[in-house]
Amino acid sequence: MIEDREELRNRVRDERPPLDASVVLRGGPDTASLLRSHARRLNRLYVLDGGPVFGISVFVAYGDIGGTSERTILSGKLHSYPTIYRTTVDVVLRSGLKLLPTFAAPHYTVIIPDLDAVADLAAAFGELVDNPYA
Repeated sequence: MIEDREELRNRVRDERPPLDASVVLRGGPDTASLLRSHARRLNRLYVLDGGPVFGISVFVAYGDIGGTSERTILSGKLHSYPTIYRTTVDVVLRSGLKLLPTFAAPHYTVIIPDLDAVADLAAAFGELVDNPYA
């Protein structure tokens, strides 16, 4: 029941990454089934503006130093992933998906309209690449 779920809006930060310098990172590998499972898990726990919400966790890297730099994220939060997905904010947004700055920076949630959009999500992330800091 939606009434039992927490409002995700309460976990949203007031920030936007700079589009021209932001990289979206996610540990891999993923399958369509795994992406659907993660999107459903978000839906079981949260609503967004009172309605259902589907999405997955990512990190958005920007800046050359500090906690939001790509090197810091790859060598810290994603160090246990030998392969990762690496795309840009622009590609994600052009795919019709939304990026919501949730929880603690540099965490974001990629919001998808429904579970059928998992294919668009996978296409936006493209191929796995090696994590040089794993």
